[in-house]
Amino acid sequence: MNGKSVELQPAKKNRRKIIRSIAQLIIVVLLAVILIKAVFLTEKRGAETVPLNNKEGFIALSYFGVSRNESPKYVSKKNLEEQLTLLEKQGYQTITQKDILDFYQHDKPLPEKALYLSFEDGRTDSSIFAQNIMEKLNYKATMFTYANKMDTTDNKFLKPKDLKLMEKSGYWEMGSNGYRLTYINIFNDKGQSLGVIDENNVPNKTTIEYYNHYLMDFIRNQYMIPSETRQEMEARIKKDYNLMQDIYHEELGEVPKAYAIMHANSLYNNMDPLVESVNNKEIKDKFRMHFNRELGAYNDKEADLYNLSRLQVSPYWSTNHVMMKIRQASRQNVQFKIGDQEVAQHWEVINGAAEYENNEITLTSAPSSEGRILLKEQLPDQYNVNFAFKGNVVGQQAFYVNYDEKTNSYLRIALVDNEIVISEKLPGGGIVEKERFPLNEIKWNEEEYAFNKATVYTYHDTQKGSRIDEEEYPRNLTEKRVFNIAINKDKIEIDVDNVLSETVQINPKLQGAQIGFGALYSNKNTSHEQYADDIYDTLIEDILITDKNDQTIFTNQYTNFEKVKYKSTALFNHVVDFFIETF
Repeated sequence: MNGKSVELQPAKKNRRKIIRSIAQLIIVVLLAVILIKAVFLTEKRGAETVPLNNKEGFIALSYFGVSRNESPKYVSKKNLEEQLTLLEKQGYQTITQKDILDFYQHDKPLPEKALYLSFEDGRTDSSIFAQNIMEKLNYKATMFTYANKMDTTDNKFLKPKDLKLMEKSGYWEMGSNGYRLTYINIFNDKGQSLGVIDENNVPNKTTIEYYNHYLMDFIRNQYMIPSETRQEMEARIKKDYNLMQDIYHEELGEVPKAYAIMHANSLYNNMDPLVESVNNKEIKDKFRMHFNRELGAYNDKEADLYNLSRLQVSPYWSTNHVMMKIRQASRQNVQFKIGDQEVAQHWEVINGAAEYENNEITLTSAPSSEGRILLKEQLPDQYNVNFAFKGNVVGQQAFYVNYDEKTNSYLRIALVDNEIVISEKLPGGGIVEKERFPLNEIKWNEEEYAFNKATVYTYHDTQKGSRIDEEEYPRNLTEKRVFNIAINKDKIEIDVDNVLSETVQINPKLQGAQIGFGALYSNKNTSHEQYADDIYDTLIEDILITDKNDQTIFTNQYTNFEKVKYKSTALFNHVVDFFIETF
């Protein structure tokens, strides 16, 4: 042995401990500064004077939570800033609850592009990570809270003192999600009844097959027969609203004007009429407006103040996905994010929207149709294309070769629900599937991906066992697939992840010389979801197109320096996230 181990050199070991402790202290101090600035809200929102000429309606966006970096449950700070900044650049201005009341009750117009912004669940991270963005854009939002979270020691949720400071800043106003988040009429994947459980006490959410929320139904027994009378049900629900009212009066001095019931889309839709009746009365007695529905972003002048809609933004949506949803709901002329203009000049958008950033192209489909981009450069008879698809597993991510825009003919290599599907479309003909190759099954962490199973169901439904098909994946699950494709005049050689290797013949009738990429949602029946999104994002990463002499025709790959910079930033963010979670 040439030298002593660290364990046998206490001085060296102590120096390392000191250096590590100093580094940890610096990170903690930096985080503390960020948190103090966010929590104490020293900035005051400035008043805006804008023309009020909109008599048609407004957009409403809602976020469940905000995380520092990418998260399967909450939108990242980066994505939130991108989305809101793009809306602000297009002239969208936030409106208040009073603006909404004046619009419906007194016919007072709104700003031309009116946006009602909200965050749900009363999460501390939403306040911390959204605050600087709100200040930068001079935006105002509603923070919806659960009343019973205000007197807990759980620091994930905002406390009354925090909410008062937020309200005082002018950037926030208060709303309510109700008293509690509690599940009733729960059945697991074995058809066993679990009764009534608070969200924090659910033993394993991945085994829960059926449930409802506390205010949504009668409490029922293991046979789905009501175990309470109508009078008992009404007393239980009224008690929940009264408890909520008492806490808000005690802690904030009043009940917020706005309400968003948990869960959305049930009231005035598929709720038991007797349960609906008591909810309807309590809501109208205690609140001035109610965002009852979600998925749709637009509320027109004919909307009901107690049946308003908001778009709940999913964490995995791209900025252009959000813009596409807004355009879909409102038919407003929405602009899309382009990103790197220099890279964008190489591509033609046939349908949908495309964003070019760093080593990725994000291609977003229009509703119920395919998004498609084509490389403008004409390609030789022989070339190679390397890239990675990183979109959601459920959906279609396509690569087109021998594309002829005039005749709309092509050969398509598509990644569809974890299978490779080869199709061709000849001039004047329809799409014909040629071959299909399954890929290896994807392992995924069930704890991180939640299905939307809150719905109306019967006892017979609960006894069917798991509603998740063995080959079915959650819609927010992503997987990276690396493609290496060699294109010759009469054939293509396809390699996926260095595991699947296939050769496909090219029909001589396909005379096109372009390549392209496509994005299409999956209309596959997913029994665990009430509503399926018909807009889809494909992420295309590290494209490299070379000729037979290995000369680059096009690439968006990182340079070596950019790779080092990216990895260093990712490492730093990982360390910071660790300290946020640990301390």
